[in-house]
Amino acid sequence: MKPFVTLLAVLAVTAAQGQARTYLNIGDPAPALKSATWVKGTPVPAFEKGKVYVVEFWATWCGPCKENIPHLTALAKKYRDTVSISGISIWESNDPKADPLPKVRAFVAEQGDKMDYNVAADGRRGTIGNAWMKAADESGIPTSFIVGRDGKIAWIGHPSNLDGVLEQVVSDKFDVEAARSRRAMEVETTRPIREAMAGKKYRRAIQLIDQAIVKKPEQERFFAYDRLVALFHDEPKAAMLAADKILKESGGDIGAYRMVVSIFASQKDLAAQTYRYGRAVAEKALAKGEMKYLFLAMSAEISASLGEYAEAVKAQEEAVNVASTDPHAPKEFVEFLRKNLDGFRTKLNKKS
Repeated sequence: MKPFVTLLAVLAVTAAQGQARTYLNIGDPAPALKSATWVKGTPVPAFEKGKVYVVEFWATWCGPCKENIPHLTALAKKYRDTVSISGISIWESNDPKADPLPKVRAFVAEQGDKMDYNVAADGRRGTIGNAWMKAADESGIPTSFIVGRDGKIAWIGHPSNLDGVLEQVVSDKFDVEAARSRRAMEVETTRPIREAMAGKKYRRAIQLIDQAIVKKPEQERFFAYDRLVALFHDEPKAAMLAADKILKESGGDIGAYRMVVSIFASQKDLAAQTYRYGRAVAEKALAKGEMKYLFLAMSAEISASLGEYAEAVKAQEEAVNVASTDPHAPKEFVEFLRKNLDGFRTKLNKKS
């Protein structure tokens, strides 16, 4: 077991096993749509064996949902004889007494042939939204579900990723078990960690990551970056030891240096001692002579976070000069470096 995986994490995992989350996942039987009120197309009261279905959840107020209407219409036309495609309106109002039907009917009528697939609305109680979206731990729309020929959910995701998956499901080439495992990883492990990081609950994020590694030690590398970011916020000294260990075990690989230094360049709320450590790591990377303009730019960001704008300008000027003569440096990135240089100069002048 890795040194940083504490006994506390092991105990937490053991406790969590007795309180396993239950949620609607790929491979589970698709909930019924019997309570839906159909306003266009062919009603789908039940999922017939041998037929493929797409069920997309949307709302009249949702901009991305409306933008996806032509996409669904195109899919309905393409798979007219093989796939049933339905859009189910949910979450139309926060008022449980409000009837969503008039709004949905008016919207669908206005769309006309542009919305050329089955359309239904959830009721006041949100029965369908709860049975599908809430049960699946999905909180954003539009969200698409594919129901396979066995009446079970074959896929859950954003409509932008629907086309390729649907083609595989229709041709019986989609690996449902692999998709189920990936989504279980996302819902049970990755999503809570991402939410903890976004909420700056770094200690909680570390606990969740350590629990995940206890369950699957082979995933340690996958979580290395997020764990370091959280640790540099919560326990800087422990983070420095962990970063030194990563760099040593990498054999001085420039990619490992890039990963570590990028933390100090991107995070703007670290302690001063942490930024100074980061700048020292950047200097070691620069001594290797690889990706020089990138490490100079990151060093400039670190100096700026310390309020040392003269140092930031100096490093950024060198980054621009090196990148300008490097044939591998994208022109857009060189312009980005110049823009940042202007920003550092402005801040230096204000400070003077």
